[in-house]
Amino acid sequence: MQKVYVLDSSVLLHDPKAVFQFQDNDVIIPFVVLEEIESKKRLQDNVGQAAREAIRNLDKLRNNGQLSQGVNLPGGGKMRIELNHYSKGILPVNSDMSMGDNRILAVSLSLAREEERTVILVTKDIAMRVKADALGILTEDYYNDKVSLPEIKDEILTLKLEDDEVAQLYQQNAIDWRESLPPNNCFRTVLSDHCVLPLVSSPDGHKLIYCLGQGRASWDIRPKNIEQSWALEMLHNPEIKLVNLMGPAGTGKTLLALASGLEQTVHDELYLRMLCARPIIPFGKDIGFLPGEKEQKVRPYMQPIYDNLEYLLRARKEKDRERSGESIVESAIDLLVKKKQLEIEVLTYIRGRSIPHRYLIIDEAQNLTAHEVKTIITRAGEGTKIVLCGDTDQIDHPYLDKESNGLAYIASRLKGQSFYGQVRLIHGERSDLATRAANLL
Repeated sequence: MQKVYVLDSSVLLHDPKAVFQFQDNDVIIPFVVLEEIESKKRLQDNVGQAAREAIRNLDKLRNNGQLSQGVNLPGGGKMRIELNHYSKGILPVNSDMSMGDNRILAVSLSLAREEERTVILVTKDIAMRVKADALGILTEDYYNDKVSLPEIKDEILTLKLEDDEVAQLYQQNAIDWRESLPPNNCFRTVLSDHCVLPLVSSPDGHKLIYCLGQGRASWDIRPKNIEQSWALEMLHNPEIKLVNLMGPAGTGKTLLALASGLEQTVHDELYLRMLCARPIIPFGKDIGFLPGEKEQKVRPYMQPIYDNLEYLLRARKEKDRERSGESIVESAIDLLVKKKQLEIEVLTYIRGRSIPHRYLIIDEAQNLTAHEVKTIITRAGEGTKIVLCGDTDQIDHPYLDKESNGLAYIASRLKGQSFYGQVRLIHGERSDLATRAANLL
């Protein structure tokens, strides 16, 4: 039986194409939702972009008829703009009807009383779902882009190797495997002395690669656990164009990505430049507008990247400019920027760019939507490698959660592709204090 779905503005700002995702069911958009979306359309951030796209999609539907009367959707259902027809007293006494949320709730409650079909309010706003439930309105989260990742232990496969195969791995760092393997998958084998060897299947799935071959190290950084061994192998494999590193704080995601990038950009010259970026989403209360030029404004948001770079480069502290006019001593980071081997950018300016022959690191990628991640990956030009780093348990974006974010979306959609590899790091290596705190607090 067909259902009626009432969409909140948070759904359309999260996915501008949400009206097309409800199959043959009817979709209702309260008029107040249009007003809320219109108020966001002039913003220059991702919310403003989503608002503009949502309005364009609704404008195209006008070609199918009057939105107030209902227009046919490709999936078989209908979409209709609903006026705020609520009766006095439909909500609890003293409810402020000037609030957009209350007007949406009133529309949903009116429709539920009028319709013989099931009426469901769809919203990304947790508080809105709680209020709807208190009023007896059926409510759901927007599930279209939600994914469920398998358990970490289910992603790691164990292989049994013969003694001659182990010897060949030590000598040649790789062996041909007797059957087809999933590409770029993490494997382990346990030897007779209980030693564990980290292995990765090749992009074509025909070989097993020993991850510590020739004492794998990047910029003097060596792996401290088996997950980091898998990560470094994928980061250094030029055939793997997209690497997804997921794990809790302190597991070494950003450090390994930067170390590998410096090694391949500065030493090996496989890439013209290393480009580092992260979404501009503050943790806790925002401090407002920051003074200065673009570099000065984004520096506080990019500080974690600078911290890791300073650790890797062992940069000397800059001396204060002396009154005699002696020039300031440039740090190693500034030298790399000056030589155009390093670029630190904000994702706001990445749209429309074509980025060839770069080693591109996107930190805190869990705060990106599926659409934003797609936009970033499609910027990659010839010879570019992209590394995504993030933790789905540390999401600061108001409309994203563990099952609905760009990092999990990529892991779900691209697993098994020859150009894609992912490692889920577990063990914290930042410090004993950080590891214990992460486990106990």
